[in-house]
Amino acid sequence: MKDKDAADIAKALSHPLRLEILREMRKRKDASPNDLSQYLNEPLGNICYHVTTLREAGAVEVVEEVPRRGAVEHRYALASTPRAALVGQMLDLLDAS
Repeated sequence: MKDKDAADIAKALSHPLRLEILREMRKRKDASPNDLSQYLNEPLGNICYHVTTLREAGAVEVVEEVPRRGAVEHRYALASTPRAALVGQMLDLLDAS
């Protein structure tokens, strides 16, 4: 893994809400931003912003696109990439302390 990859992951994990989102995603097979907004009692706009940041960092990925009322709902899951494995390891370290 390149240093830039590790730095991107560290930056993605630098916000407490992103950590909460990842922990919630670990509990579930997949979730939409709307689901996460309800689970975490956070505004949908905040969740969408942070899920996008996590997707761009490679921590989560779109696993399903569901048509809903003229729009498309994206469902996300933890990614199955080396970057995502690093995210899991970092969460384990944070949760152990």
